[in-house]
Amino acid sequence: MRTQKILSLAIGLLLLTVFPGYAWAQHTFTGKVLDRSTSTPLTGAHVHWLDGGVTTTTNTNGEFSFTADVETLILRITYVGYKTETVELNAGDGADGTATIYLRKSREALSPVTVLARKTSAQPDQFLQAISTVNLSHDAGQFLKDSPNISGIRKGGGFGVDPVLRGFQKNQLMVEMDGLLQSQGACPNRMDPPTTHIQMEQIEEVEILKGPYALKHGPSFGGIINFKSQQANHFGNPAISSYVTAGYESNIDRQRYAGGIKKEGGRWTTNIYGAFASTENYEDGSGNSVSAGMSNAEYSVETSVQLNSANTLKAKLSQNFARDVEYPALMMDMREDNITNATLTYTKADLGRGRFKSSVFGSYVAHVMDNLDREMSKMTEAVTDLATETYGYDISYVLPGTSGSWTFGADATLRYMEGFRTRDFNMGPMAGQTVTDNVWQGGKRNRFGGVVEYQPIISEWNVVISSRFDYYYSNAGDPDTYFAQSLGTLDQEHLGWSASAGFTKDLHPNWTTGFWVGRSERYPGMDELFVNYLAIGMDPYEYVGNPQLNSEANHQVDAMLNYTNEVISIETSLFYSYVTDYISAAVRPDLNPKQMGAPGVKQFVNVDQAALYGFELTFQNNGRNKLGYNLSTAYTIGRNVTADEDLPQIPAYEANLKLDYPFLNNKLIPQLHLRGVAEQTRVAESFDEQPTDGYLLTSFKLSSQLGRGIQLSAGVDNLFDVTYHEHLNRSLQGSTLPLNDPGRSFFVELKWNGILSSL
Repeated sequence: MRTQKILSLAIGLLLLTVFPGYAWAQHTFTGKVLDRSTSTPLTGAHVHWLDGGVTTTTNTNGEFSFTADVETLILRITYVGYKTETVELNAGDGADGTATIYLRKSREALSPVTVLARKTSAQPDQFLQAISTVNLSHDAGQFLKDSPNISGIRKGGGFGVDPVLRGFQKNQLMVEMDGLLQSQGACPNRMDPPTTHIQMEQIEEVEILKGPYALKHGPSFGGIINFKSQQANHFGNPAISSYVTAGYESNIDRQRYAGGIKKEGGRWTTNIYGAFASTENYEDGSGNSVSAGMSNAEYSVETSVQLNSANTLKAKLSQNFARDVEYPALMMDMREDNITNATLTYTKADLGRGRFKSSVFGSYVAHVMDNLDREMSKMTEAVTDLATETYGYDISYVLPGTSGSWTFGADATLRYMEGFRTRDFNMGPMAGQTVTDNVWQGGKRNRFGGVVEYQPIISEWNVVISSRFDYYYSNAGDPDTYFAQSLGTLDQEHLGWSASAGFTKDLHPNWTTGFWVGRSERYPGMDELFVNYLAIGMDPYEYVGNPQLNSEANHQVDAMLNYTNEVISIETSLFYSYVTDYISAAVRPDLNPKQMGAPGVKQFVNVDQAALYGFELTFQNNGRNKLGYNLSTAYTIGRNVTADEDLPQIPAYEANLKLDYPFLNNKLIPQLHLRGVAEQTRVAESFDEQPTDGYLLTSFKLSSQLGRGIQLSAGVDNLFDVTYHEHLNRSLQGSTLPLNDPGRSFFVELKWNGILSSL
């Protein structure tokens, strides 16, 4: 018997050695992970074999593979910003044995979000939906106003709209480029807000993350506006393509020309782009002329290189040059504004079991403004020369696991500002004298931060929990006499912390709900810390900084309920924000202004309590019916709780209705846009804010595809020539008259893109 057992075992071992397939079959499972909306590969997606306990990552073509002795694998695929998918993969699935797995974008758990599509396709031979793409104004702030609950502060006729989101503005918002670059203008009056640094022709979509929740982007306070550029396309056959845009708008005599050339496909890609725009004065609905002249030239060069299947290096350089920009609501005009931005990003998709990404960025802004074209220059000629330097880095490591995904990050922003105003007196008791004012006082503001985010895998729930700490240091390296003697210690340090948690859940195949709670700190901005006797507010007072300010703290909740079926989508959201140490300004009767005409001096101060609350509501069709419609409405109330007064510069209630109907297989699309804005009577009397009337605007646009890659759009804004002005527009300089918006204006835009050569 023993001999028989030994013989059977020997025969079994021989069979396993010579004919292993009889014992078990080794199968190779291969797949490709793609974005569902664009079909582009997702590099660095994590693919976890649940039963085998093995995780791999996709390469730059979105590909992965497993070898196993089973016929079927259960895989869980995770990728930052996308919904986690669990799929069953059988041996030999898909064409050529490669299965294709699509992931849907999932921004909801991260933060309440709105996405504005700038371009629906980057392919040269596909029709770009002109409903989203016609934007003759190169100003990104103007483009943002298509989003519910976003308005803008306008001080010039055709340049520099400063966005306001849910009543949060200026330093309370973070403006980013590709989730990274945070450049800063040099003008204390924000002639050049960060949105003027954005080259809109290169933007594919804008991601608006609302509230203090998306902390891996930084210490988000009121929200983050992330401009996302067209991504390098390594997938596909190498080719050289080109694109050209030309447009004209009648009322403001706006001309805009843009174009570029791209090499895509293969291991390296390059995109070279340039544009020029100019405007003249415009007329409001009553025929009054408004100064709005400007010219702007810009270019960028971007290159991306795949070092191997898991490592990518990307570099980008861009410059903007604005000249002779008129600001009828300010005491000066912008003579020139030169902006240089540079970024370098390295991505390693397979560092250990995670994905590593590191970036560095730098920005330099040189800004000159003067009053030489104003009547007041006969008495005093004033020229202000300013500069801002910004540098930073962002490092992140995403580590997926069986129970969830972790993100660890470190980031920093270092900023230095300097500049002087020179006043030459031509008349009066100081005639012949020159006075130099130290505007920024060599201000420095540095931030170093770290963040941890966890997204647990919970059935039917999308959950995110995050926390971060930020160390701040600020100082005035060249303080003015008043600052050095009257404000005590100028160099300050602060350690701030922020935390947030949120979820979304499908209640029903048609219903989704979400809830977020967060707390975030905002350290004062450079103007609030160091500005030196300049009229930078909405009232005529001169403002002076306060290095002793406390950080603002935003405590906010958001709730969302969405309904979607084959015909319609309904999105509703409510928010409530309670802010402690809110940064405002108060009159200092013991200080005297430096300029004639200013009624006094205000200094930035902390207000104990403030609150902002409101809602957004959107109805839109889902494409089942040819008649397209989008109805959106939003409202925000802001209160200075301590002073029992409304907060200043809060937009009025607004509703938008867009109707479109495609003809000729989507080659001809007319669109009607109705925009209604209510009167705003909730004003801050302590800032001399005035109520504004409501209005109704009508615009019409017709977009057509003339041929392969050729698109022509034309239309009219403010069809009935209504005289109106936005509530957030500043008053004309030296008066209480409003800065009215343009009256009726016709526009036309021609786009072409196409492949020049296949390589």
